[in-house]
Amino acid sequence: MPYTHFRYIAYEVPTATNRTDVAGPTLAGLPPGGLCDAIPDIPVAGPRGTTADWFVRLRRLAAVVHIAQMNVRDTDDPSTLKVFVAPEFYFRPADPATHHTYSTEEYLATWDALDRMFHAVRLKNWLIVPGSVLWHSDTMVHGQRTFYNSVWHMRGGVGTGEARRIEKRLPSGLDGIPMAFAVGKTAELQAAYAEKELVRERLFEVDANTTVGVEICLDHAGSVQVLKKTLAERQGDPTDSWKRGGPSLHVLTAGGMPIVPGSVVARPGGYLLRNDGYADPPLSELRKVTGYRLTSGAPAQAWTDKSIATLEPDPGDAFELPLRGDALLVPGLPGPGTYDMPAQRLRIYPAKPLP
Repeated sequence: MPYTHFRYIAYEVPTATNRTDVAGPTLAGLPPGGLCDAIPDIPVAGPRGTTADWFVRLRRLAAVVHIAQMNVRDTDDPSTLKVFVAPEFYFRPADPATHHTYSTEEYLATWDALDRMFHAVRLKNWLIVPGSVLWHSDTMVHGQRTFYNSVWHMRGGVGTGEARRIEKRLPSGLDGIPMAFAVGKTAELQAAYAEKELVRERLFEVDANTTVGVEICLDHAGSVQVLKKTLAERQGDPTDSWKRGGPSLHVLTAGGMPIVPGSVVARPGGYLLRNDGYADPPLSELRKVTGYRLTSGAPAQAWTDKSIATLEPDPGDAFELPLRGDALLVPGLPGPGTYDMPAQRLRIYPAKPLP
């Protein structure tokens, strides 16, 4: 049976920060923190006894998803899709020698673990977008290290092989990597990462009634509009069966990117779900789309060039659940000074009807 409602669950956690006592650059690669206790039915695959950076962050993710599920189980409904979103840069190691990026081997271990974690029956009606993974490869381009910012999304309660990936098209200064060697800037890789099938992973169907688009930070900017351009391409392709307008839900996982109404693509009656690990408040928000217009005031579609979404304010009805305990909290940077570290918490919205 298709979903009739969705429920947004935002995991607010800092993924980049700055000094508050003196001016300075954005700082990323926060320490991994302590190792959370294992959640038996949300297992994290990894070598026995490992405390690797990626493993610690995955164990925390498992614990936070568990807490979220325990807090909605009494009001859960199988016709409601639970959408759990973490911010960009959630998986980013505290290793300046690699520009705070994982090796290919560490990235593949993270992918494998994410693909196995969420099979529990209690997560059957969940969609999980766990933020992005910053990683590098020394083999994709001969003689050059290339850098990636990848987001996986996966359905809960299903078997392995269901995790799907999108790639950030353009790096930003907050990525903290050598810009010329990012995947979107490397000539040898641009063609491969512009292939239709990979690009279209940004828009996908959950069921016959629920479609989702996922966008990563700077790709949402008014000068880039990756998801909007992808949607427009699909509307204009006569061989494309994805013909139902904008997605029901537009997910924006970010590290310093506010909502740009001209880049929103959720269909009228649908929603924009944003979660940002480096931003002024609000760190997360839920905004309903009521329609689209041009600057002239003429009506438009979500995929129309220069169309602007009309958005309702955040409903302000999320239940805010602070996270407590050292292992559940990403620690601040060591050393002198004070840093911007907002409260770490879950914001759990009540169910909303899907368009």
